[in-house]
Amino acid sequence: MDLLDSNHGSLVYRRSLKYGIPKAYLRKYNEFLKVSDKWKWHDDLVVHTNNGPVYFCHGKMADVLKLAQSMGMSCVQGHYHSSYSIKYYGNSLGLYYGLQVGCLIDKDSLAFRYNKTQRMRPIIGCAVIINGLPKLIPMVLNKSGRWIGKIIIWPIKHSLNKLVVHIINDLKLAQLNL
Repeated sequence: MDLLDSNHGSLVYRRSLKYGIPKAYLRKYNEFLKVSDKWKWHDDLVVHTNNGPVYFCHGKMADVLKLAQSMGMSCVQGHYHSSYSIKYYGNSLGLYYGLQVGCLIDKDSLAFRYNKTQRMRPIIGCAVIINGLPKLIPMVLNKSGRWIGKIIIWPIKHSLNKLVVHIINDLKLAQLNL
């Protein structure tokens, strides 16, 4: 499994190296985290999808759309806990997106205590890319702030489907009248 390294997950490991503990004295990163040797860590990663390459990183810049434009491809990033969006841009080569996923952090944990002074709160959520296109999946929380344990994807209401069909039919008629 390919995974992105993060500033939270690797903090203790990085601090150990920073303060002079030789790497030879440290456990391997996967052993340290108690995960499978099949987990492979990356600073960034490019994945090829049906709609072209997508650049993944933990977090490079606050505006994910600017990141996508600077990379010249669609981009996905995390790190910015209170941002959760999909933004699109297009050029003569195609349509691209910047996907900013939320986070899965426990807002009450010691590791996230620094956020108490921040005005913005974390958005708990994840995303999927299906056939090269992104979709946000917010994680619904209960009144105690804990995930309810179900992924809920809101369906498009039947009346909205009818509206879309009417718009498409109106566009076809408009094209015929030109």
